[in-house]
Amino acid sequence: AVVSTQSGHYGRDQETEEEVSMDMEYAMRIGELQKKVNTSMYTVGWYSSGIIINEYSSLIHAFYKCQCPTPVHLTVDTQLKEQKMKINTHISSQIGVKNGTEGCIFTPVSHTITGAEADQVSLKFFQGLRGNKKTPNFNDQEQIITSCSEMIAQINIVMGHVKKVLSGEAPSDKELGRQLMEVVQSIPNLDGDTITNMLNSHMQDLLAVEYLTYLTRQQLAISARINQIL
Repeated sequence: AVVSTQSGHYGRDQETEEEVSMDMEYAMRIGELQKKVNTSMYTVGWYSSGIIINEYSSLIHAFYKCQCPTPVHLTVDTQLKEQKMKINTHISSQIGVKNGTEGCIFTPVSHTITGAEADQVSLKFFQGLRGNKKTPNFNDQEQIITSCSEMIAQINIVMGHVKKVLSGEAPSDKELGRQLMEVVQSIPNLDGDTITNMLNSHMQDLLAVEYLTYLTRQQLAISARINQIL
């Protein structure tokens, strides 16, 4: 079976050397709220900010077994011990004697990390800031110019290969030609005026969202001050 994870939420828990406690009511309430927003999504497991699996992991995993039949436990190395954010996925299997001492063992399972095109653009931007101590400039216009420049460079590479194939300098590849045809057919036929109107509409929507965000922030600040007074 293939499990797709597209979002998640924070779960409240407190862990000490002697015990671990989890706010189950909070986890269930947040899960219900997310399901109201998107009815096609449901709980498939849980994650932890660490690569260590211990007896407390079994207790938390038992709670999520009530949410789904085979929960997936995802561990994320936030301390970057191997100079990268290592991610592992596990499922559990019951062990022990029937009507006696029982437990579970976590078995690693394979996983693949994929991202939408919008996510890849953002990740590429932050990756380009590696080693740069200056404050990044989040300019939409500059990002569009950079993306267009990269796309033009890729188109030039493809056009150069196509010209070599047509002139006989490079061998033809049916699979590559089929993929290029699918890309060309997927491009919408839009004129310059239509694209300009779409960009202007997008900018208006963005400004409206920023204005609403500003109003919400001000409302929260006013509410916090009133609560302090009362």
